[in-house]
Amino acid sequence: MVIDVLLLTVPALLLLYFGFFAVYNYAYAFAALSRRRPHTVDPPLDAHVAVVVVSFNEREVIADTVAACERMTFQNKTVIVGDDSKDPETIAILRRLAAERGCVRRQSARYAGTDVELWESDSFVVFHRADNVGFKAGNLKTLEGFLQERGFTHMYLLDADWRPQADAIERCLETIEVDPAIGYVQTKRLYHFGRTDHFQRCLAINEEACYLSDLPGRQRLGHMILFSGCCAMFNLKALYAVGGFHAGHLTEDIDLSNRFYLAGYRGIYLEDVTNVGEVPPNYKAFRRQQERWAIGSARTFKEYFRPVLRSGLDLRTKLSLLRQNAYYTAALGIELAAAWSLMVVALVTGGTAVGQNVVEPAVLRVIGYVLPLAMLLTLFSGVAPLLVTVVKKREWASLAYIPAACWIALSVVHTYAIANIKGFRDLAQTWFVTPKTNRKKGDVAVKAARRIRALNLVTLLALTATYLGVYRHAPNSSALVMVGVYALLWIPSMVIASVKS
Repeated sequence: MVIDVLLLTVPALLLLYFGFFAVYNYAYAFAALSRRRPHTVDPPLDAHVAVVVVSFNEREVIADTVAACERMTFQNKTVIVGDDSKDPETIAILRRLAAERGCVRRQSARYAGTDVELWESDSFVVFHRADNVGFKAGNLKTLEGFLQERGFTHMYLLDADWRPQADAIERCLETIEVDPAIGYVQTKRLYHFGRTDHFQRCLAINEEACYLSDLPGRQRLGHMILFSGCCAMFNLKALYAVGGFHAGHLTEDIDLSNRFYLAGYRGIYLEDVTNVGEVPPNYKAFRRQQERWAIGSARTFKEYFRPVLRSGLDLRTKLSLLRQNAYYTAALGIELAAAWSLMVVALVTGGTAVGQNVVEPAVLRVIGYVLPLAMLLTLFSGVAPLLVTVVKKREWASLAYIPAACWIALSVVHTYAIANIKGFRDLAQTWFVTPKTNRKKGDVAVKAARRIRALNLVTLLALTATYLGVYRHAPNSSALVMVGVYALLWIPSMVIASVKS
């Protein structure tokens, strides 16, 4: 009886947990098929906009991004490069850009207690810190003092590899000025890849699902809108009111999104404005990027769980905010589910006495039919956004890439799980800069993760042995079809993780 309860209770709880995320995935994918355009007003002519590009040793892309920002059609703007580079070549490029634009060096510039190398003209600024103290958020926190001093009213924020739509500022201003409670406008991010860039296409499908399915679905349903780190406009008055950026946070975007909503502001998603950027150039860089995102998200989940629960936010906003904060914790549930599955297989196939006498047949039927099917429905909820992405872009060739995109996404489950533990424990971390190539071909060196690779390999062997064991001991089992589907999902994922990590 105890074993029966255990066998049913653990997966039922996991199913509820996974189902929480799955409901949102399906709801947003369906809602994204019909668009809800935000209200607009005439953009204010007196707005003073800082187009801020955050840079950290980005020599391959920074000059082209600055040029793209200067092509933006809004007149009363200043392009500002907030730079923390130590790479002499990147610093030389920025100084050359400043000289070409008639910038004058301001002596003894100091903001937020930090000495800054400041080159300034009316239309272009280089704001260089000697160290990456506090990471990207530290860079932006230091820059806030300069923005306040110069009287900027709005900021359009970009990472160094993003090329904005020419009229992005006008479109964001006419949206953000509708209501003083709108703190920021997040715009769409799409990714470029070549015809033979198969890995990059898979990553692009996964990332673009956020901007073609998830965020449009939230906008349509009136849920919390995430500031996703760049390609967004801020009302600077609102940004200062919530305390600005918090230096040292690995995911300053999710942290800031929480504080905006808890302070009574909200975000808007603008699908009509497009920015084009890069995905990681190889698997190792992708894994490191995802690790950083998961560590920071776990910290955010820990810090804001109770404040969000206790807040006066409406239930719809509160739940969607909790879902965002907990997004990467699903990996811990997957780890537990995998361990549970291995235990059940061992229990059922390990011997006649255990399989037939201890566990009730009715329990086995539930385990064999109902629970695996329900688990698959939750797991495949991640496919729905990918399908919506392909449909909305009408890139039908990408349909063939969806299985590989899913395998790649699942392959980092151990990375996510370990990163969650690091984030919950507030372990000190370094800032991994995702390499930018400006679409140049060639190898990009990223250090391999040998321990993760070994863990992935052990998992691959264990899963393979388990699936073969089920087939050998119970070839007519009701769970065999489900086991086969799981094998098609997890075996390729672990092969990728074992080879590429």
